[in-house]
Amino acid sequence: MSKVVEPPVLLSRALVFVLATSVVVLGMLIFTLFKMTPLVRPEVFFVLNETSASNVTIKPMTPDNYDAATIENYRRGFIREYIIARNTLESVQLTTDNWEQVVKPWSNPKVYDAFKKTKMYKKYTFNEQPSNNSCRVSFSNTSKDEAIIDMRNGYYQVNFNLICKNISGQTNRNFYKIQVRIQSELDKGRSGLLGNLAKLSSNPLGIQITEYSIMNGLIDPLDLE
Repeated sequence: MSKVVEPPVLLSRALVFVLATSVVVLGMLIFTLFKMTPLVRPEVFFVLNETSASNVTIKPMTPDNYDAATIENYRRGFIREYIIARNTLESVQLTTDNWEQVVKPWSNPKVYDAFKKTKMYKKYTFNEQPSNNSCRVSFSNTSKDEAIIDMRNGYYQVNFNLICKNISGQTNRNFYKIQVRIQSELDKGRSGLLGNLAKLSSNPLGIQITEYSIMNGLIDPLDLE
């Protein structure tokens, strides 16, 4: 007489199989989520354009794999953007946005406190934009040397023109020679890149301006009336 599997036994075996499969799938999902954490994180990529717009290289950067030349290009770009954001004077909204979103997180507290004491900072933050002036930064034709010169040990000399135009269209051009010193989370070792999410999203390499001074005898352009 052949063995007959009773319905309750067949059902219990099917449930055991389904349960075992569910446990395996759940385990795989938990392992996958664990490998993906944190689920939101910034990833640093360098977009390199050396010769033309048609020759662009996108290069990932990780704490364990970067080259000094790429980091140096990033530092120079950082300084250039900082100088532009700090000294460009446009509408109150655009100017104060630059100061709040770029100058503040990119400066250490000492440099930013000195910046807040300038006459232009006080005027703009009290919504008193000078109605007869707009100023922009130009790095072209500033000197025979490069616009940004590496002076070693974190010091850079920055040469630029500040071009201001009044309401009648008259243009005033002043040449400035600035010395800045920067520090980066990279200076603390490659593990320094692993910072908090808010910091990484606005300043991936943790670079900050730690010193900012005028070298050619002029006062800070933001201290002019």
